[in-house]
Amino acid sequence: MPNVDLLHLIGDAPEGPWAIFSSPHGDGTDMISVIVPRSLWLLVTRAHPFDSEISLMEKVGRAALERALASGTFSDPVFAHRQDMGDLLPPASIPWFKALRICGQCGQEVPPGEVSEGLSNALPPDSRGQIDLKVLCPDCQVQTPHRLTPWGIPQE
Repeated sequence: MPNVDLLHLIGDAPEGPWAIFSSPHGDGTDMISVIVPRSLWLLVTRAHPFDSEISLMEKVGRAALERALASGTFSDPVFAHRQDMGDLLPPASIPWFKALRICGQCGQEVPPGEVSEGLSNALPPDSRGQIDLKVLCPDCQVQTPHRLTPWGIPQE
């Protein structure tokens, strides 16, 4: 879609970042809104901290519009999906809720009750909204430390 241009990066909608694109249509030009869900936007911006938000929005928005126009039926605004991110997303790792159940010492799966106990013993969130959690492995008697954010476990 070489003729689709980013006109304006408006800012944040309640759902996430919002931008306006122009798309030639017949004799005129359509203006189409694209909204990227906040959870996907956070993944993309964390994976590419040195890229500008404008260039990231341009890549994601063009892919979302291309997908929407290829389907034949779309409404304004167009919401970006995970497949629109292409290679912008970091490689998939195990989900955070499964990472809490794997012992860092022996690699065995920890019973869910140990995770619940670790959560009940955790201190309240710090100023960044992060929780330090320690999960005890009953097999090797080692506590595995985890740091939780509102978006999962950060990759360190």
